[in-house]
Order: sequence, then C-alpha cells, then structure tokens
Amino acid sequence: MKGIEVLLQHGWAWDAGGWAALEATAPAGVVTRVADRGYFGTPSSPGDGAPVLVAHSFGLHLLEPRWVAGARLVVVLGGFAAFHPEGAAGRRSRRVVGRMRQGLEGEPVALLADFRARCFAPEAGEYPLRPEADLPLLAADLERLDTQTPDLAALAAVPRVLLLHGEQDQIVPVERAQDLQRRLPNSHLERVAGAGHALPLTRAAACWAAIAAAWTELEP
Repeated sequence: MKGIEVLLQHGWAWDAGGWAALEATAPAGVVTRVADRGYFGTPSSPGDGAPVLVAHSFGLHLLEPRWVAGARLVVVLGGFAAFHPEGAAGRRSRRVVGRMRQGLEGEPVALLADFRARCFAPEAGEYPLRPEADLPLLAADLERLDTQTPDLAALAAVPRVLLLHGEQDQIVPVERAQDLQRRLPNSHLERVAGAGHALPLTRAAACWAAIAAAWTELEP
C-alpha cells in the first residue's frame, strides 16, 4: 500500500482522535487523512477523497458522494445500512435510540460516557469525552441513524467493499453487517473474534492487515 492515501471518517459521538491507534500503526508509506464531523469541536474535511475510504459505524452514512465515487476500496468498521432490523429486534433497537434521544436532552454527559463504554465492551478501553459537545448536531445525526440508509447504489459501484465487524459488538450486532453484505454484491465480511464496536482503537493491527489484503487483491 505504499504511497496510498486513506481517508478516515468517524461515526456518531466520536471525533478525529478516535483514529489515533490506526494512524499510529499505519503501514509505511500510507498517508492518512481524517474528516471530523464536529461533534466536539470545529468540523474539518480533507476536501478530496482517496483511493481507500475507511468509515466507522455511522461514518458510512457521512461519506461524501464524491468520495465514494472516486474510491477503489471502501472499508466499513462496525457498520450498517439500516440500523433497525425487522420484527421484535427492530422494536427493541428503536426503543434504545429513543432512550438515547432522551439522554441527550436530559443528561448528555452520562449518555455519551455510557455510549463510549459500550463501544469498547467486552474489551477494556477508554476514550475520554471532550467538554464541548454540539448537542443539536448529535441529535440531528441520531435522527439520521434512526431513519436513513446510505447510498447503497453508489457503494455497489465501488470495486470492493470490506466489512470488518466485532463478533461481540454491543452497539451494532453482527447481523447488521450480514444484512449490509447481502445488499452489496461487491462486499466481503470478516468477523473479528472477541472484539466490540471500537475496532479502530482496540484492533488497529487487525484492521490494517485486512485492509492491506483487500487492497492487494485490487492491484493489477
């Protein structure tokens, strides 16, 4: 992957610092650029896209269409198309999102701290909250997570989509990754044994190994 640019897009209630472990362990010669939604500070965008896009969770929904159109490999960590499945499981997940909305309105610090903790579970880990939080933006994007899906047609046009998902993910069950795989014929799903939702921080080396292997398969 020497000389390849990789664009990183975090998910809901995270920021650019959530990529610290992935950036620190990037293969030699790989150039990483980070987009920050602005939940906890000034938003920033790298402008142009990159041959490799890496999105964490809801970050898949935040990828700009022009980035996707120019990518050769899209990597989705702990991601999903529709957050809610059909049936009883979907009714339960909708109730969870409803409680999260209430938490943002009433006790946002506690809600966000609990969310971060569940991202790491069942593994140990911590990513402290920054004091400034754009609560209206968090609430608006939680609504998007609740009701919208990404542009699957655009994703299906990318040469390759790699789905990496922790088998013990307590935020986005692995079934949601299986659903995304069914919707994208160009995708490949790899489960990470024993891992939760915070793959960029807890399993950076495994992420890079899978990304490098997928990129190698694309090379002529």
